Amino acid sequence: MRFFCTYFDAGYLTRGLALHASLARHAGDFSLAVLCMDAAVEADLRRRNLPGVRLLPLEPFVAKYPALAAARGNRTKLEFYFTCTSWLMHHLLVELPPGELLTYLDADLCFYGPPDLVFAEIGSASVAITPHRFPSALAHLERYGRFNVGWVSLRHDATGQACARDWADKCADWCYNQLEPERYADQKYLDAWVDRFPVTVSLEQKGVNFAPWNARDCIVSAGPDGPLVDGAPLVFYHFHALVHLGRGLYDPSLHRYDATLTDGLRDLVYLPYLRELHQIAGTPLEPPELLPPADPRDDRNGLALPHLLRELCASELDRARRLSAIEMNRAATAQTIAYLKVVEADRDRAQRDLDRTVEYLRAVEKDSADRLASIQFYQEKLQTAYADLERNVKYLKTLEAEIAAHVKAAAEREAMIADLSHQLQQARQVRQPNP
Repeated sequence: MRFFCTYFDAGYLTRGLALHASLARHAGDFSLAVLCMDAAVEADLRRRNLPGVRLLPLEPFVAKYPALAAARGNRTKLEFYFTCTSWLMHHLLVELPPGELLTYLDADLCFYGPPDLVFAEIGSASVAITPHRFPSALAHLERYGRFNVGWVSLRHDATGQACARDWADKCADWCYNQLEPERYADQKYLDAWVDRFPVTVSLEQKGVNFAPWNARDCIVSAGPDGPLVDGAPLVFYHFHALVHLGRGLYDPSLHRYDATLTDGLRDLVYLPYLRELHQIAGTPLEPPELLPPADPRDDRNGLALPHLLRELCASELDRARRLSAIEMNRAATAQTIAYLKVVEADRDRAQRDLDRTVEYLRAVEKDSADRLASIQFYQEKLQTAYADLERNVKYLKTLEAEIAAHVKAAAEREAMIADLSHQLQQARQVRQPNP
């Protein structure tokens, strides 16, 4: 069982039904959950009771999530639709058996071959996304996101649930049809997944999410089991920006991406899809045709004129906005250059001041070194003098001891002499005769 989900309103009803029909032809046993964006879609799908289709009415779905309900009030209808993508996956993922894979599909996809090749490439990965694969001439479009939300697969495991929750929270907070450095609508958030969730697979097969933005220079040919893109099986095509001009005439909008409507792309991809849309609509439309019609005499060519004029007007308005933005950027750049010149002058002055300070510090350092050498010299002199003083003190103490010894010896001699003098006097007195 393959688990898919999508959403669409009445404007995309026939495309959503064509998506289901293509899955029925190629996907085997599958379940397709459809978030009905208006009552007309819900009523039509309930009446049809298509096999494998599960319906989710919009209002109960939105009411279940306050963050989504709040987001509905602060963005356009298209931006709210973008916001619903992540919340639909977040809502459905926990209902799957553990380990199963849930895949979101844009309603304007159509399968031309079995998706088994895609699931084989995904393997056991928890996250799988499709790169735009812009040709080098359109590399500048990567600023809108490296990956496209046309096919997003998340597995019911810890990583898949964390990814779904993170994406839903970010889209509730900000999901607008405007370009910012790190975000654009719901799709630029995917750029971070490869690094944030290492088990993410980037689907690289040419036949996966083949679309107007990567059709340039590709060769579409017939294969034994269906169309081929540069020799690889076409699994599904993304009919982005397909516009019905009336009476069965459509603009594939390939010119927006500098791509050409080749015979293979016309006959093997677009016309079979348009015939299915007409069959589903059940209205008596003329045979489908694309701009430019294969027959230049087709009287529906005139229908293209108002459309082309609108496209031209939109292009002119876009060009005017871009020129205005260029002028603003030029003025801002001039201001930045002037500011940088001031900063550079300040830097030069600061450098000169620094050089002078360094020179002064070097002089101070040299003077300090000289003073230190002088201090060391006198310190050595003082140490020598102190040593001499200690020797002199020791010598004087020796002399003092010697003098004390001599004084003692002299005193002893004086005492001896005095004693001898006394004895001599006594002897003299003994010798004198009595009168």
